[in-house]
Amino acid sequence: MKFQFSKLFFFSLLMGLAVLPSCVDTEFEEPPVTGEALEVNGNTSIGDLKNLYIPGRLTVIETDVIIQGIVVGNDVQGNFFRSLIIQDSTAGIEVLINLTDAFNLFPLGREVAIDCKGLVLGEYNGIVQLGGYIFEEGGAEELGDIIDYNDRIYRGMLVGEPEPAVRTITSLGTNDISTLIKLEDVEFASFELGLTYADAFGRSTLNRTLQDCNGNEIVVRTSGFADFAIDTLPDGNGSLTAIFNVFGDTKQLFLRSADLDVEMTGTRCNAGTGEEELMSIRELRDVFAAGTTEGPEDRKIRGVVISDNQSGNFDGRVAVIQDGTAGITIFFQGDHGFSLGEEIEVVVSGQELTLYNDLLQLDFINNDLASSNGMGDPVEPRVTTIGEVLDNAEVWESTLVLINGASISGSATFAGATTVSDGSGSMTMFTRNSATFASSALPAEPVEMTAIVSQFNNYQLVIRNLADVGGETGGGGGDPEAISLSELRALFAGGAAAVPANRFINAVVISDVDAGNTTGRNMVVQDETGGIVVRFTDNHSFALGEEVEINVGGNELSEFSGLLQINAVDNAAAMSMGNGTMPEPRNATVQEILDNAEAWESTLVLVSDIAFTEGGTFSGAKTLDDGTGTIATFTRNQATFSGSTVPDGTFALTAMVSDFDGAQLTLRNLNDIQQ
Repeated sequence: MKFQFSKLFFFSLLMGLAVLPSCVDTEFEEPPVTGEALEVNGNTSIGDLKNLYIPGRLTVIETDVIIQGIVVGNDVQGNFFRSLIIQDSTAGIEVLINLTDAFNLFPLGREVAIDCKGLVLGEYNGIVQLGGYIFEEGGAEELGDIIDYNDRIYRGMLVGEPEPAVRTITSLGTNDISTLIKLEDVEFASFELGLTYADAFGRSTLNRTLQDCNGNEIVVRTSGFADFAIDTLPDGNGSLTAIFNVFGDTKQLFLRSADLDVEMTGTRCNAGTGEEELMSIRELRDVFAAGTTEGPEDRKIRGVVISDNQSGNFDGRVAVIQDGTAGITIFFQGDHGFSLGEEIEVVVSGQELTLYNDLLQLDFINNDLASSNGMGDPVEPRVTTIGEVLDNAEVWESTLVLINGASISGSATFAGATTVSDGSGSMTMFTRNSATFASSALPAEPVEMTAIVSQFNNYQLVIRNLADVGGETGGGGGDPEAISLSELRALFAGGAAAVPANRFINAVVISDVDAGNTTGRNMVVQDETGGIVVRFTDNHSFALGEEVEINVGGNELSEFSGLLQINAVDNAAAMSMGNGTMPEPRNATVQEILDNAEAWESTLVLVSDIAFTEGGTFSGAKTLDDGTGTIATFTRNQATFSGSTVPDGTFALTAMVSDFDGAQLTLRNLNDIQQ
C-alpha cells in the first residue's frame, strides 16, 4: 500500500485555496473518517508472533506472517516516540516505526495489518518489540525502526479501541504487556500530590507512584515531552487507563493522554470517614499485646510529635507521638511534614501493627490518614534513671525520658552507637550518620539528657537534637542554616572532613539521572557560588533542572579520585522544591577549564568550536579539542546515548566540569551538543 499524491493534486489544492473568499466560516463539522477496509487480512495472531522471538537474540521473521490488530497507543500527546502499540484479542506488541506524528496516519482505534516477513523481533528489558532491521552499534546488535512502513503497514477502518482489560496492580502480568488495561479504585500516592506528571521544563521523564487502597504500588512513567507533562497529578481516587509495560522487574504504566485516560475525582481511599472515635495510644498498644495486628474499626489516636523531622536523626517517614498514656512510632508511606511539638490525629482503623526489630509501630500508614491540630501542649519527659528505663522499657517505649547525670562514651562524636551511663546502669544510644549533629563532639561532662526510649533488637535511647543534651539547638530542632556550595568547598580545602551540624544546601540539579551518564546514587548540584556532587545512600529520582534542599549537616566531605563530594547522604534528607532555574553555563575555552578546574568543578561550562579527536560512539573515554587545549570526557556504558555516534566537525558543548584523577568534562545527554 502506497501513500502517494500527484503534483497535479497539490497544484489543484493550492489553486482552490487561492480563490477562497476572505470571510469564511471556520466552524467546520468534523467529517466522518472511517477509513477503508484492510487490503490484506492477518494470518497470525500477535501472541503467536511474539512467540517467534528467540530470547537473547534479534530474530528475523522468515515466513509469510501478517498480523492484524488495533492501534491502542501512539504519539498523539507525545508520551510515545516513534512507536505504535498494536493489540488483538491475544496480545499486544510495540512496533518501532521511523515516523513522528504517527497519530495522523495511525490514530487510536484504527485497524491495521502488518506484513512481518523480513522484519525483526527484539526485546528491551522485558518488552518484545517489532522492528525493521538490525544494525551494529558499540559492538552490539541493535533493533532499528521500520522504515518502509508505507509498504508494510496497511491502514483499515476506524473501528474504535477495544475495551481495556480491568486489572489490579497485583494481577498485572506478562500477558498484559503492551496492552490497554484499566485500574480502578486507585490514586497517586499522597507524597506525590502537588507534583506534575513529568519535568516539562527540563524535558525529563519522571516516574510517579500510583497505589491502590491496600498500599500496592506501580510506576506511572511520563516523558518530559508529553503534552500533559506539566499537568498537576490529580488528588482524587478513581480509574486510570494505560498501556502496561515493564522495565526489567519494574511494572510501568504509560498514559496516552491524561484527559483521556485518567478519571480521579472521587474520595481518596484510606482518608478515614471523619467519624472515628478517639482511643488512647495505650489502648492501641494493648490491642497488639492481646494478639491483634490491626487497629480497631472506626478508631483514631491523637498525640504530640516527640521526634524531630528537622534534625535528620529519624527517617523522613517516621514520626513518634505520645499522649498522656503512652507513645508509639508511626512509619508513613512517604515523608511527612509534622514538626516536633505538633499535635496530630491518625486514623488507625484496619492499619497494620507490627514489630520492626522489636519496636512496635503503625506500619506503612497512608499519609492521608494523619492530620494536624496545630502545636500541642508540650510533653514533659519522665524523670528517671537508666536502671528504671531498662526495667520499664517495654511500657515506656516511644516516650520521652529525662536522665540526670548522664555520661555518654564510646566515641568522639555522636555518630553511630554510643553508651549512656548514670551510675544505675548503662544502655546504648544510637545516632544516624545523617543527623545534623552526627559529627558533633560528645559532651565531656555528665549532662541532663532527654531522649526517646526505643528498640532495635535491644533497648536503646534516641535523642532528637543537641538541645536534648544541653546543646545550642533549640527545643524544636532549630531552623537549619543555609550554607553555600562555595562555603562547603572552602571548608574541605581548610581541612574539614564533615559538614558542620544543622546545615542545609539549596541548589539546582545539573546532572541528568534519566540519561544514565551519572550513577544513580550521585547528583551534581550548582548554586550561584559553585557546585558539588551529592552521593546518596540509595538511588535518587531528582531530575535535571529540579531545585532541591538537602540537610547535609554532619555528612562526610571527601574526594573520590579527586572529585569532591558530600558522601552518604540519606535520601530522606533531600526535598524537591519543584522546577528550578538552570544556572547559565560559563563560556570558556578548554585551556581556561584546565586552569580553573578545581574552582569550576561540578559546574556547567559552554565551549564553542570543540570537536572529538576520534570517531566512533560516545561510550568510554574520548578526547575533546577546541584549539586551545585538549580535555578528557567519559561516557558510561549505561548512558542512554553511549552507543550513539559522536558528531563530525566542531560543535558547541555544554558539560559539567568533573575530575577522575584529572580534569574532565561530563555530558548529561545529547542535548548538550549543538551543531
